[in-house]
Amino acid sequence: MKLNLPTVNAFLNCQKVEQDVINKGYELKGVFQGFNSPGYPLGAEFVTFCRLSYDEAAEFQVDVSLYDEKGNKLSDSLPRKIVFGEVKSSDLVTAWRVVFPGPGAYVFKIFCNNLNLAEFKLFCH
Repeated sequence: MKLNLPTVNAFLNCQKVEQDVINKGYELKGVFQGFNSPGYPLGAEFVTFCRLSYDEAAEFQVDVSLYDEKGNKLSDSLPRKIVFGEVKSSDLVTAWRVVFPGPGAYVFKIFCNNLNLAEFKLFCH
């Protein structure tokens, strides 16, 4: 059964995301898949970039949460209304300040209207 929800086309972790105010293009700096830390806990500041697409006119509530390997929620973003209509894609840029308790695989879960839309891993060594 196909849910009537947008599709996640990209999800990236970056050190910095800048948007050109004229052409609305993005420059993603320092894209990474994880951290290498000499010790834990590790305090980290970074940004996530998520591009969603949907072919019809609609509004959705989208938010992102970060979980550890045991399924404990470490952090979450505030819900944001995403509107589709004239354009078929929308972007969600979220700044994070997180304390990673130890090495392992962490999971970003993207929720749309409180349904789990997609998951992306972040690796800490």
